[in-house]
Amino acid sequence: MNTVDTVIASLDGIRLSLAGLLRWLRARGRLGPLVREALAAQLVQEQARQAGLSARAEELQAAADAFRRRHGLNAAADTRAWLAAKSMTVDDLEEGLEEGLLADKFRQHVTANQVDRHWQEHQAGYERLRLALVTVGREELARELASQVREDGRTLADVVREHGLALDRGARLRKDLGSPLAEALAAAPIGQLVGPVATARDFTLAVVEERRPAELDTATRQLIRDELFEAWLAERLQRATFNATVAETSE
Repeated sequence: MNTVDTVIASLDGIRLSLAGLLRWLRARGRLGPLVREALAAQLVQEQARQAGLSARAEELQAAADAFRRRHGLNAAADTRAWLAAKSMTVDDLEEGLEEGLLADKFRQHVTANQVDRHWQEHQAGYERLRLALVTVGREELARELASQVREDGRTLADVVREHGLALDRGARLRKDLGSPLAEALAAAPIGQLVGPVATARDFTLAVVEERRPAELDTATRQLIRDELFEAWLAERLQRATFNATVAETSE
């Protein structure tokens, strides 16, 4: 029997085959992304092995211990029950942990000599801003809101609330704001309204409530490493070829 005809689940006389599952995923646009994810994972594992990377026994043990703590699996019976509920075996778990360790090591390997250079070239983008902002679809409304803040001496929060809009508050890296807004906020004084700033589809008003200077700490190093690795992976996946039925949903 062809592998794709293998029944992988059944219920009340209904039989789900592997082929049926693939058709279901493809019809919902989910097959392509899953194929790309699996291909990327396989590429990373192969590249890691070619680079001579491996997971030592003590590293695997530490990863397994951390996994059990993370999931509250305090006894062997708890682990067996968890695996059974996920339709996994101990071998599956160990394979997954090993792949995770190799992926982490390869990420470090690929980006080892790039983090400091990237930081030097893009440091300003890692400034952290605590913002209050609102985005609207019409320029005339954005200008009206701005006028009420600047000319009437009101706060952005009050004006936004009066118009039944939602004020978005939170911390953002400047580089994640998009070019027009990031540039407008680069030298904005604390508490001063900025905007309206036109983007591709809307208009934004923003107030910088706090600035935290860019700092190359452990978290930022990891963020840069992740960004560099994702760029490396995306570039390689652009060269991938897909079966026609998968390519339809792989974008």
